[in-house]
Amino acid sequence: MKYLLPLILIITIYANVGLAEPPLEEYVQARNPHLQQSNVNTVVDDVLNLILDQGFAGAIIVVLLGWTWKESKANRAIQKEHFEKFVEISQECSGHMAAVSARLDNIEREIEAQKTLQMMKG
Repeated sequence: MKYLLPLILIITIYANVGLAEPPLEEYVQARNPHLQQSNVNTVVDDVLNLILDQGFAGAIIVVLLGWTWKESKANRAIQKEHFEKFVEISQECSGHMAAVSARLDNIEREIEAQKTLQMMKG
């Protein structure tokens, strides 16, 4: 029941949108009958023209793209540094845990020896 209402809502919206607008391919062919096939160069040119046509918003997009790339690069360097520190700390902890384990083994042997001695006396 909880999935039925959203499903009906999505179908209704899809049906209304589908009836209101013509399919995109027919619209593009009707508006531009000399549509050429795109390749990598025309795609790059189209993207650059789109950004340049946007003016201030295009400049903001370029600046944000550069800033995101710079921050991503810095974050990767910091993440690598932190991972190396984590490996060092993990190895150090493993060494300490081995020492504690050896001490506990010694204590266990001493307790067993004391138990045996008490049983022989008693």
